[in-house]
Amino acid sequence: MLNVKSKINTILHRPSIVKSILYKRNINEIRSDLDKIENYEARQFISYLKQSFPYEINAFQKPKLNRMCSLEDWNNDEIRRILSELQMLTHPIIIHRKQWECAMGILAMKRFNKLNEHSLVLGVAVGTESIPFYLANKVKHVYATDLYGELDKWDKSAPSTFLNNPKKYAPFPYREDALTVLKMDGTKLEFPSETFDIAFSFSSIEHFGGENHGGALKSLKEIERVLKKDGIAVIATEYIINDKEHPEFFNRKTIYSDLIDKLDSLKLVEPLDLRITTKTLDTVMDIETAANWDNIDTSFRETHPLILLRSKTILLTSVMLVFQKK
Repeated sequence: MLNVKSKINTILHRPSIVKSILYKRNINEIRSDLDKIENYEARQFISYLKQSFPYEINAFQKPKLNRMCSLEDWNNDEIRRILSELQMLTHPIIIHRKQWECAMGILAMKRFNKLNEHSLVLGVAVGTESIPFYLANKVKHVYATDLYGELDKWDKSAPSTFLNNPKKYAPFPYREDALTVLKMDGTKLEFPSETFDIAFSFSSIEHFGGENHGGALKSLKEIERVLKKDGIAVIATEYIINDKEHPEFFNRKTIYSDLIDKLDSLKLVEPLDLRITTKTLDTVMDIETAANWDNIDTSFRETHPLILLRSKTILLTSVMLVFQKK
């Protein structure tokens, strides 16, 4: 419904499109005009940010945890080392924001000394990610959960075969007795309170539905419940940099009003930095291209980092939120 209203407003405020409709132009031509206008609006915002709020990070300094994905991070030695451990650092380098989410998640776990033989770890909506296999070699036990095989929409990312045979998806050898895969709703975690030392979820909670991001909040409340005191929650989600409204993705207002400010004992381990670097702004890619990423020619992927996406007039990327239970 929100998307429809947005399109209607765009059309009504663009006389050229109204004129095209009145003169009964081909619908594909009208859609093309609309896409050009939406692309122009997004590009104008990017130009405004670059000119008015130039920002960069030093790739040689200790990375902050609570912030947005940045192109410079692929030059940071600590992050590159983790990417290598996860077998995500390809040669030549292909840059994808999912790599950053996983690497930053591991970085946070290391920084709080949680990667040890005593830690119990919970993954929420993990799909077929490589992180559970990595953690199985580092901690006491990992529980990987998702609605495996239940939702057709996510069958590719959370197939039933992963539930029955996770070893088939392992990118490297792992301690098989240290990983348990369970079919479980991320908003109804079937574990006792104060069980886990670490909980993580990457680019999933925003898809849990509910009004005002209610599904995401419900999941975080459940994570809050099952974490031990001083346990950490490492959460990546999708964030809109130009403050557009969306029923799934967060913006500058809703990430606080609908999520962070409604948690009780989970507190951010450091202030959230919602600036985006100037170099990252130059990576903008249409979401349709990103959706077809695995089928795109390698030479294209080598020169086009997948970090900042454009969906109509919305510009979004990954943001990391690291909490500790007080």
